[in-house]
This record gives sequence, structure tokens and C-alpha cells, in this order.
Amino acid sequence: MTPRRLLLAVVAVLGAVAAAVAQQPLASQSDLAGLYSLRASLGVRAREWPAKADPCTAWAGVTCRAGRVVSVSVAGFRRTRLASRTPAFSVDGLRGLTALELFNASRFPLPGVVPAWFGPALPPSLAVLDLRFSAVNGTLPSDLGASGNLTSLLLSGNSLSGQVPVSLLSVRSLRVLDLSTNNFTGELPNVSVAVAAGDGAAWLFNISGNSLYGVASYPIGTLKRKFRLVDVSSNYLDGIWNGSDATVDVSTNCFSGVPGQRHRVDCEEFYKRQGVRLVDIPAPTPSPQPQPSSDKKRRISKNVLIGIIAAAAALMVMFLAALLFCYMRRRGRRRQRGGRGVETNEEGTRGVRRRDSSVNPVASSPVAMSPRADTTPKDPLPDFGDLSFEKLVHATGGFGDDNLLKHGHSGDIYRGVLESGANVIVKKIGAQSINKNSSELDFYTRYSHERIVPFLGHWANDNEVVLVYKYMPKADLTNALHKKPVDTEDGFLSLDWITRLKIAIGVAEAMCFLHDECSPPFVHRDIQASSVLLDDKFEVRLGSMSNICAQQSAGSQNVFSRILRSSKSLDKNASGPPATSSYDVYCFGKVILELVTGNFGVSGSNNAGSEEWLANTTNRISINDKDSITNIIDPLLVVDEDHLEEVWAVAIVAKTCLNSKPSRRPSARHVLKALENPLRVVRAGSRSNSARLRSSSSRSSWQSAFLQGNRYQSYEIMSPSGRMLDRRGSVRSHISGGEASSSFKRSLREIAPDPGVLDEDVAV
Repeated sequence: MTPRRLLLAVVAVLGAVAAAVAQQPLASQSDLAGLYSLRASLGVRAREWPAKADPCTAWAGVTCRAGRVVSVSVAGFRRTRLASRTPAFSVDGLRGLTALELFNASRFPLPGVVPAWFGPALPPSLAVLDLRFSAVNGTLPSDLGASGNLTSLLLSGNSLSGQVPVSLLSVRSLRVLDLSTNNFTGELPNVSVAVAAGDGAAWLFNISGNSLYGVASYPIGTLKRKFRLVDVSSNYLDGIWNGSDATVDVSTNCFSGVPGQRHRVDCEEFYKRQGVRLVDIPAPTPSPQPQPSSDKKRRISKNVLIGIIAAAAALMVMFLAALLFCYMRRRGRRRQRGGRGVETNEEGTRGVRRRDSSVNPVASSPVAMSPRADTTPKDPLPDFGDLSFEKLVHATGGFGDDNLLKHGHSGDIYRGVLESGANVIVKKIGAQSINKNSSELDFYTRYSHERIVPFLGHWANDNEVVLVYKYMPKADLTNALHKKPVDTEDGFLSLDWITRLKIAIGVAEAMCFLHDECSPPFVHRDIQASSVLLDDKFEVRLGSMSNICAQQSAGSQNVFSRILRSSKSLDKNASGPPATSSYDVYCFGKVILELVTGNFGVSGSNNAGSEEWLANTTNRISINDKDSITNIIDPLLVVDEDHLEEVWAVAIVAKTCLNSKPSRRPSARHVLKALENPLRVVRAGSRSNSARLRSSSSRSSWQSAFLQGNRYQSYEIMSPSGRMLDRRGSVRSHISGGEASSSFKRSLREIAPDPGVLDEDVAV
């Protein structure tokens, strides 16, 4: 036998022996006890870890070697229904797995604080610990990693707080440390002692997306000696740094002289909240001031100071007297002109026309409020001073790319900071879009409401229009729901249910104002997550008003023509979104569904994929089965039993808003009442039988609006593109076949609602 064949034979024998060793059944009783302890505390389902099967051969994610457990992975697993009610960070079974080398629980819910034993009592052989996006909170144990062989520690995407333990960086074997997207605060650890213990072969240190602050030039330099790549971006670190170093990412901090940093106002506000001083360059030591040489000089200085104060007081008195004289003279002139009403009105009209060419604050413009409009917002606007186009150019950096937030479909949107330090949002509209946004400007100059984004003023000429709004600290709902801010104080990975329901109620209140309180009624036509702006207390301020228009009236049409129109494809309009309140309700249903499911971007998409997802998701929502939403609820949303019933009720509200027929959708005021009393929706449905349901079909009861809507929407949902999606999610034409192929009498019976349920909001 040749040496080559002999070598191949030896390799084959060794491979067979290794496979046989790996497939051996579990031989350690301590490992078996540890696995069953984990199975009970984590609530792993029997389909993944069957109770009567050997863990080494039949348990998913469990790897053994020579009869010992060396790897456990529950990444992506789901807890049992009972365990999901009280999830916690309970992994005591790891102590018994003394040969364990890897534990992976990424995206497996482990809400709770890391226990103190988690540092020294972990298996000494453990090399990889992966707890990414597992809802872990609290502080890290100071002796984490003391077991000795930890090479990779992955804790990103959690709610860990406090300071980073310095001892963690002294672990000699550590190669990858990922602490990004948490709530760590304090200064960057000074790892000069820890670096001495390392060998310079570590790969990555990532602590981006936290709230670290302080002068960090020296700590970053020492971290470079231990790790090849250092990422400290999206913090509030201060000092001086060479931005050309490609091995260190310091973007979105407060460094001086480095591009891509936070705005100076944001840095100063954050440092003020922390009670520390923001430092660009170490302040020079002030030189001592020469002291007066004699009491005579002191007396001269005091006399000069007294003279200055007296002169200033005299000037102040003269100024107040002149001001009072001007006021009394102006008041006398007004009395003399009291009888010339026409002349005064003409002068006022000319004044308004003159102000059209400059930025006009809303406070100084005439506001024609509807009878029910709220003229006193909860957060009164600060004094923004006399806004001018030059000040807006200066505030936005000359409308530069550094302050550009996004290219909107109606104009470019910038963030600006006025000389007073106030933040504003500026929309710049070009000549090609001026006519399209005339309705938006007309609306803002006539109406204001606590649920509409505050409008500060505008500037216009023949070529462009500039609109100025108040800055919203929490940005829009998309950012708040899917991107956790680094300076969050609530400690949650995502918005809790109470906040999500509060946001939904706020949007419904804004819709009620537009649909019912304005005269004429308005429709938004662009309600989606990016249109829902949030202030620092997560109060809703509805924005993106570029598509707003007066609601189309259906009063001149008879019932027969409205029935025919309601049977056509849903909300189709060749000139843009339908100008009907039912279309706003439909779009709001998608926003509610995004709050419930956490599905990113569903409210702003109308493609075939999103339509099919809407059909599959709404068909899983049943008014008779609360557990029907367990498969669609946002996995990051941790709710108890009472809140689960609220989530179920809100999902039913969303399904009713997404009804395929506009006449079956509830009005905005019914949606608001349902969101304010969500449990009454499902409890009323559970108490109602079919006879009572038929007898309560009147729209006078807001509960019946949702009971009726769900009764007629049990098998299908239609998308805005005019395609009908059946219960299985397949796409079929709404024109050919089905209702279109039946008789006219049958079409009226199945498509048209009961006369008592018919709404004025029909498809265009």
C-alpha cells in the first residue's frame, strides 16, 4: 500500500471514530440534571427537547462529545405558553454542565438581572457566551469572566445599565467583547492595567449605542493596544481624537474637530443632565489678577462702579418713560380711528399681504378654529423670536447635507438650531411642488391642535416655500418602535404596551379632529408610522400633511349609487390617495397592526408582499379566540395576561379598520372609543350571540361597529391596489369571478351592508 493510500485510510478511520464518539448517548448524570433544570426554567417546548429522548441524539441545539454536553443553543426557541407568562433570567442549570464550551440564547427572552453567581460559577470550559437581544437588564457582575477561558462575550441589544466592569477587560483569553446597544453609562473604562494582562491578539471591542461620556482620548488609546478594532460610536464621549484612524470608530460622539459628531447643543444638554461639564480642550489655568496696592485704589473702584450703576438706572427709567409715552399715543390714535371700520380692515388686509413674503409665526396669523378645536396645546410653544429666511439659512447650515434628515416626497426636510438654542424642523419645497402643498399651508394657517405637529411659520416666494415646525425629540414612530435610543431611561428594549396603546389613542384623536372638528372636514391621506411624530413624553403629534385635503362629500349621492360604488375595488383614485375618511381609517389599521406585531414598515408599504402579509395576519385574528394573536404579537413585547387581552382587543380593532369594504369600517370616533375601552370590545363580543348581534346592528353603539365589521370580514381582505386576498393569502381578482359573476341581486345582498350599518365614507 502506497503512503498516500495509507494516509487516506487513517483519516477515514479517525473520522469514523470521531463520529462514533460524537453520537454516543449522554453518560454524565450531572449533565443530564443540568439539561433538565434548563428545560424547566427556560420553558423549552417538548418539540425541541422531548422529555423521554436522549439529549445528545434527539434534543435540538444540544451537542455532545464523548458523552458530555459541550454546546447548548436555544437561539430562536419559543417558551411554552405557561412559561411565557413569567419569563425570567433563570439559567441555574448551567452550573451542572461542567464540560460546556458554548451557550447561545440569542433572541430568546431572558428578561431579568444577571445573578451574582454568573461570574465565578460558570463552567471553567465555557468559551462562548451569546445573549444578544434577550431582554437582559440590570448591571453586570463585577467578576464576570472569572471562570478563566471566556473568548467571546456577546451581550448586544439588551437593556444592561451601569458602568462596564474594568475586570471584564482583564480576562486574558477574551477576543470578542460586544456590549453595543445597551444603556451603559459613565466614563469609558480605563484599561491600562487590563492591557498589561492581554497579549494584543483580541479582535473586537464594541460598545456603540450606549450613553458613555467624559474625556475618552486616553482610554481609547489603551483599548487600541488590546483590540484590533474598537467601536465606541453613538455615545457622548468628549475630547480630542484623530479621525483618520480606521481601526477606531468614534462617529456620533462629542469629539472636537472630528467629522460626523453630534450637534453641540445635544451634547451640552446631555452633559447638563449628567451634572458634568462638556470639555473641548482642557481649559487653560487662569492667570492671577493683580491685587490693588492700597485702600485708595479700592475706594476709586467702588466709586466708579456706583457711578456706572446710577447711570444705567437713569437710562432704564428714561427708556420706560419713552415706552409708556409711545403706548399712550398709539392708544389715542386708535380711539380717533374708532369709527372707520372699513379703513382699518383694509389696512389689516394690506398688512397680511405684506407679511406673506416673510416667515410668519402662527401666533401672529389669524386662526379660524372650528367650534370644537382645542386652542390651548398641552405644551405651549416657546418664544422663537422674529424668524426670517436668513436666520433659517443660518440655523440649517445653509440647507447643507449635514443637517438634511431626508428627501421627502414633497420636499427636503432639515433640522435646524436657532440662535436661542431652540431646535426646529424646516421643510424646503421647490417650485415644482408648491401647488401640491398649498393645502398643507392653508390648513396650518387656519387650524392648530394638540395632536398636530406645531407649525411655527413659513416663508415663500415664486420659486420655493419654506415651512417651519417644532422639533420632536423622539422623532417618528418608526424610529421609536424599531430603534432604541441610546439615552433611554426606561430600560426597555422596545416600547412597552402601555406606551404603544397611548400612541394609538393619540393618532385616533388626531383623526377625530380632522374628520369631525374641522370645517370643512379634512382627510390626511398619508397616515403611517413615519407620519406619527412623538415628543419627549411620547405624546403624538401627527405630521406629514403634504397630502391633506378637504373630505369629499357624499351627501349629494343617493343610497343606491353609494351601494354600487362600495362594491367596486377598494379606495382607488387615479389622482392619488382617496379623499375619504374611510381611507384614513384603513391606513390607521395598518399602523395599529404594526404596533401589535412589530413588523417594520408595514404601514408605509402597498406592495404585493405586504398585502399578502396583511391578509395572513388579519385572518389569524379571531374575535372568539384570544390565543389567535400569540403567533403574530411582537416578540419584543412582554405582556401579562391582562395586557394580552388588551392586545387581542386592539388587534380586532385593527382588523375591523382593514375591512375590504369602506362602508364596513368604523368611523374615527368609534375607533377612538374602542381604543379607550379595548376590553369592552372583546367582552361585548363574548357575551353576544348571533341573534343579539343581528338586533344590535345600529351604528349608534360603537361596540356593534366592531362586532359587525368582524362578522362580515371572516374570510377575505382587500388591498389598496384592488386585489382581493382570501383566507389562505392567495391573490385573486375582485372584478372577474366571485361577486362579479353572480347575479345583481346576490351582489347587493352580499356586498352592500345593512341600511343601519351603511356609512357615508365610501371608496372613490
